[in-house]
Amino acid sequence: MFFLGAGNINLFFNSWIHKKAAFSANCQGGILFIWIFPFFPVTLRRDKQKKQNDMVFNRLLGCFLFLLSTLGASAQYSIGHLSTTFTDPDRNNRSIPVEIYYPADTAGDAVPLAEGTFPVIQFGHGFVMVWSAYQSFWETYVPEGFIVCFPKTEGTFSPVHLEFGKDLAFLCDAFEAERTDPASLFYNRLNSRYGIMGHSMGGGFSILAAPLNPTRINCVATFAAANTNPSAIQAAANLQVPSLFFAGSYDCITPPAQHALAIYEGIDQDYCKTYINLEGASHCQFASPNPNCSLGETLSGCGNPPITGAEQRARVNNLLLPWLKYHLKDLSQTTFEEFYNQILTPSGFTVLNPCEYVVNSQEPIGRKASIVLLENPVHSSLLRFTWMGREGVPLQIVDLTGKVVHACSLASTGQLEGYEVALPTLSPGIYLLQLGNADGPPTVQKFVYLGK
Repeated sequence: MFFLGAGNINLFFNSWIHKKAAFSANCQGGILFIWIFPFFPVTLRRDKQKKQNDMVFNRLLGCFLFLLSTLGASAQYSIGHLSTTFTDPDRNNRSIPVEIYYPADTAGDAVPLAEGTFPVIQFGHGFVMVWSAYQSFWETYVPEGFIVCFPKTEGTFSPVHLEFGKDLAFLCDAFEAERTDPASLFYNRLNSRYGIMGHSMGGGFSILAAPLNPTRINCVATFAAANTNPSAIQAAANLQVPSLFFAGSYDCITPPAQHALAIYEGIDQDYCKTYINLEGASHCQFASPNPNCSLGETLSGCGNPPITGAEQRARVNNLLLPWLKYHLKDLSQTTFEEFYNQILTPSGFTVLNPCEYVVNSQEPIGRKASIVLLENPVHSSLLRFTWMGREGVPLQIVDLTGKVVHACSLASTGQLEGYEVALPTLSPGIYLLQLGNADGPPTVQKFVYLGK
């Protein structure tokens, strides 16, 4: 017997004993249960029973056709694997052995990547934890079209924290070189977008890494992040990319108030940051079951978390996957709302998020009726608009993550109620035009930039 999830399908095979072929099929909800027998002892009766069986067969066939279409629509990648070593010439040819998992058409070692281009995530391990403890991460995110790389350095009882942070930062440049190397497995298969993630000590390493390569790294996500030496709390002030912090209310290894939350609070408000505290979540269950980590929890008195590891990781994935898709794959309104709509009405977690977003369910605070864009979408180097406010007010252009991408004071062009603002180099996407008001919140207008 095997079980296969298929959206809204249930198949119930009733008694095949006593040589009866009567069974029922119901395609109205739940999980598909299929019993496979080596033979079917069927005796068909004529007329009435045959018609009944034909009717049921047709319904069964319809269910299977629906199942096939559902699986086809949600097809995911197989997982390829490569063990290799990169060398950093700027650090005395430091060797960085890695385990890489990537999207492929056929699972296996060193198999070709699937067609398309993919983002790369560098993942920092926890204290004396090996890469295999994070199997749940590569099994979740590689099928969704992400490459996940696990450096294996600094796995001893005396890790050099800054060197591991440098490893994470360097690997982004190393992959970018692979992208343009015809001899590489990754040639023309990367989209040049990179994320840094890490668990526990590796979460702190991620904060150290991001400021070391700000032009290459696009986002950072951590899980039960631990402070490091040098301090990740202090390094957070230099973080200039969107960040997402997961913490657990049942974490006694790195209590969030002294670690993850303290790092989060050290980040400048200009760069969008989100802190999520999962109710009942423990330190170790962000990873797959691991004896080293579990022993530490048991000895610390928190070895029996209120929720299971599977439940904890599922909660993380529900939030993390759309967040990663937005920042590393698809900078679209729809993709971003998959994440943001969840934190608008949190369930099973508390959230801190000071960013201003543009979503259908909640427009940013501000007045926008007095701004009239003369072109929207915008496909030139100038943003043209009219408004009824005064000159000289602060003007900001903000992206969907809350990052200010342009700031100036509004100056008149000499035209009645008309203004022009030279746009900086921007990626196509959705932005906010914000104009300051002395007597209240800013005036806000959303616009779509298509590129010059």
